[in-house]
Amino acid sequence: VSAGESTDYSEDKKVRVLQTASIGKGIPIVIVGDGFIDKEIADGTYDQVMDKAFENLFTEEPIQSLRNYFNVYAVTAVSANNTFGDGYSTAFSCELEGGNSTGISGDDAACMEYARCVKNIDLGETLVVVVLNTPAYAGTTYFGYSEVGSRDFVEFAIAYCPVIYNLESETFRQVLVHEAIGHGFGKLLDEYAYEEQGRIPVSEINNTRTLQSFGWAQNVDFTAEWDEVLWSAFLNDERYTSDNLGVFEGACTYIKGAYRPSEESMMNSNTEGFNAPSRKAIYDKIMERSLGKQMSYEEFAVFDLQNKSQTRSAKPTIGPSKPFT
Repeated sequence: VSAGESTDYSEDKKVRVLQTASIGKGIPIVIVGDGFIDKEIADGTYDQVMDKAFENLFTEEPIQSLRNYFNVYAVTAVSANNTFGDGYSTAFSCELEGGNSTGISGDDAACMEYARCVKNIDLGETLVVVVLNTPAYAGTTYFGYSEVGSRDFVEFAIAYCPVIYNLESETFRQVLVHEAIGHGFGKLLDEYAYEEQGRIPVSEINNTRTLQSFGWAQNVDFTAEWDEVLWSAFLNDERYTSDNLGVFEGACTYIKGAYRPSEESMMNSNTEGFNAPSRKAIYDKIMERSLGKQMSYEEFAVFDLQNKSQTRSAKPTIGPSKPFT
């Protein structure tokens, strides 16, 4: 297929409201597409991709039951080309690392500029989801931004995810949820490990501890002690026996010295939904950011036990075995 080129930029930066929150102050999510040319915007392809991404974001608990807390927008981005790589130009300058890497990089400033097209948006509170117009298997999320001159992190994050395989693919749904909801919104870390990574360095532990002091990275820890680990409340709660929670070695991409709460999960190989500590982190964040409420463990458990039966137990999809960064 020869690369298409845009001539008509009249639709660029138009905002479409996908959903307005009916509860709380409305947590903003802005979805944009990279590598879509004017023809694909005119024929409805762009809107179709934005709508599917929006639908996919709210497919796992607890966000599925709490979707009414979000303001969701699609902003049209007209790219010069619909091909990625040298010699081509796209709205967010996304680059796929390729090879064995699932890495994607893009232009932070452009992401912020398009998000600001939404009237009165609070950028520090915003999750930007960039959907790439390619079937490549990849996905990367950036968070941990701070205001100039401040040491405090803001919630702002950018999640990059291609339309993996095709728009209806289960892999696209899973990876989008892992990246945008897990990393981008929940500020969760990866629960997988690579053999070759060995033991987690002290510097990485310290970086994670910093994130944890902000209430982030609640799904990993560096102790194997059941009574000391971050999710010990779940391990001592018989209502969660069927969740098969524990302290499993291997997390944050390292095989030794980092621990995760469950064998499998959305933050491991993108299957079996979010585990209970991850669900709690997402729930707590929604309540705090939309209602200004600090929820107790018991308040979460009551909510969760009513809703967790809806967690999708998706079968792993056959595909590349490298998990996500």
